Amino acid sequence: MQHSAFQNIPRFLLFSGSCLLIGLAVVVSQSGLVPVSFGALVLDGLFSALAFGLISILLWYVIRFASLNGNDNIQKLVNYTALVILVNLIWLGLDYLFIYICVSEANFSALMKSVPMKIILGILIYTMAIRILNGFTAKEDSTEDELEEEKKPDSHKLGVEEVYANPVPKVGWLQKITVKVGQKIHVIAVTDILFLQAEGDYVKIFTASNHYIKEQTMKYFEENLLNLKFIRIHRSFIVNVDAISRIELYEKQYYRITLHSGHQLKASTTGYRLLKNLLQL
Repeated sequence: MQHSAFQNIPRFLLFSGSCLLIGLAVVVSQSGLVPVSFGALVLDGLFSALAFGLISILLWYVIRFASLNGNDNIQKLVNYTALVILVNLIWLGLDYLFIYICVSEANFSALMKSVPMKIILGILIYTMAIRILNGFTAKEDSTEDELEEEKKPDSHKLGVEEVYANPVPKVGWLQKITVKVGQKIHVIAVTDILFLQAEGDYVKIFTASNHYIKEQTMKYFEENLLNLKFIRIHRSFIVNVDAISRIELYEKQYYRITLHSGHQLKASTTGYRLLKNLLQL
């Protein structure tokens, strides 16, 4: 991955400073309320900051690569509520594990009394963190889309005939795809494919009845699937245009593509332009 929310130096410094502020907030919120030594409070703050940082990095990857938005606003709310609860449990678990190892039993028992306060603090912190990381993800995706556009300057200004009038590869367009699962070899007709999704060094191929993992690149399929039928709408998705049911604006920079099967895909601005040209919207 070339871009990351934590590889940009100013952003990384901001992230590190935020972690320290979280630790300071933990210390201040417990000072005078929990009968422990100042050293134990400082340790608790440092451990809270460390645990927050580690979980936030994992949280960023979850938000970036997992589909948490669901099919409607209720599902989205349920998914993000579950995520906030989960990360808070992990945060508190790591924090108190560190404390248990490093402070006396008396101090540990006293610090355990602040669990309800930390739960409230954690919910507020991680709710804000998810919103911020969502924003980072959107900016990273937008930057990658812009880089892709730079590689193909002015392609979106051309008519659909010019954009997709690529010469047919010597081997011809793919008609079938074979996938080995255990001792079985599945033969998938290209016409049965709803969409393809990037999965690291693999591609997940979705049909109406199943999905398969193929050790191949998205670029290969982009170049070898009939380009008047299969469109690369996002760096992570190639969609069969015949499977599309609805297209709608989603979170400013993106469009949500809903398929007849109920699957929902994200389309970048560039992908939407290509789709719009092809469908003559």
